[in-house]
Amino acid sequence: MAWFTCAGLAVTLALALLTGVLARRAGLEQGTRAFENLARVTAATLTPALDAQRGVPPDPTADLRTHVSALVTAGPVVAVRVRSADGEVVWADDRSVVGQVLPLLPEARRALRTGSVASLVAEPGDPRVVTGRSSGRVLVAWVGVRDLHGTPLLVEFLESYSEVAELAELTWRRFAPAVLGALALLQVLQVPLAWRLASRLRRSQQAEDALLQAAVDASDAERRRIAGEVHDHVVQDLTGIAFDLDAAQMRGQPRDPEDAELLDRTAQGVRQTVEDLRSLLVALIPARGAFRGGLLPALQVLAAELSRSGIRITVHAEDARDLPGPTAALLYRCAQEALRNVATHSRATSVEVVVTQHEGVATMQIEDDGQGFDESRLAQRAAAGHVGLRTLGELLVDAGGALTLSSAPGEGTRLVATVPLSSTTPLTAGVAR
Repeated sequence: MAWFTCAGLAVTLALALLTGVLARRAGLEQGTRAFENLARVTAATLTPALDAQRGVPPDPTADLRTHVSALVTAGPVVAVRVRSADGEVVWADDRSVVGQVLPLLPEARRALRTGSVASLVAEPGDPRVVTGRSSGRVLVAWVGVRDLHGTPLLVEFLESYSEVAELAELTWRRFAPAVLGALALLQVLQVPLAWRLASRLRRSQQAEDALLQAAVDASDAERRRIAGEVHDHVVQDLTGIAFDLDAAQMRGQPRDPEDAELLDRTAQGVRQTVEDLRSLLVALIPARGAFRGGLLPALQVLAAELSRSGIRITVHAEDARDLPGPTAALLYRCAQEALRNVATHSRATSVEVVVTQHEGVATMQIEDDGQGFDESRLAQRAAAGHVGLRTLGELLVDAGGALTLSSAPGEGTRLVATVPLSSTTPLTAGVAR
């Protein structure tokens, strides 16, 4: 919510700034168009006086100068000039610029040729424009007209650009309260809505976590029930059979040596089966207390059990000491399933287990030098009931992680499990073989 609110405020400020820039630009354009219209209308009203002025000796200054003086005094116009087609100032309200010649700009030539209006913003001291007494930026407007003899003339009007800027600022002030108020209202309305959405999302996540934990607890209970059934019935029955076979051997050798060998082999097989079932019972019972000392000691226990089968195992898991309990539980199940498969199927001589943390994600990599397998046969193994890796992958995905397995015949196997450190669901269920 903090990030959302800050982002909303940033967007609101950006929109306010953009709106201000666009409004100011629109105000400047509006001021320019207004000045052009004023120039067009004024030039039309000055044309008769201009014709009269050009028809008398240059000394009298009656009508034209009277019209222009009234315009300069009452309006935004600061200067009026009349220029010929070659750029000479033939008349001006400021006599000091009369006679000056400057080449006409392309905008002015177009207005002279077409009888239209053109405008330009001139900086102070711009050599392209006769600014006269004006010291600041000016807005220049040219209007093309013709006198009674059809001679094209160019009426040039100058306005202080500060007045145009003031008009743009006034336009922005008119629209600013509505625009800024609307943006502020939008921000005020969307924060409570976002808060409600975040709350609903949090409740949904909590409900999903509760459902997942319920499934895990049900799996734990079922595993305990199966372990109890196996321990109380199958293991006990097989142990009794082994005792009976040992007793039969102790009563004396059978007459047939083959029967004696079969009896001995059967007794050994039953004892090995009992040992395997007891190991399976240890794996079936959920190890809830395995992580009280951290993941590293639990991995070292698994490594010690695997080393008894003659497989050399190395564990590099210094980053596993401070992992959260749910993350440690998932990685422990990954290691348990992977090392069980190594001991049962891989014919490996060495295994390496590495646990790292980076950017909020814990990664476990388990790699062996065994015989490997064809990855295309994973689906066949799952169909045959070997669903340990698939179930393990589903647990990791439910927790926001992932499981990848790569192998090839004769090239060993590599298992990589990733779990986010932010996972809060205490997933402690085991996986099926």
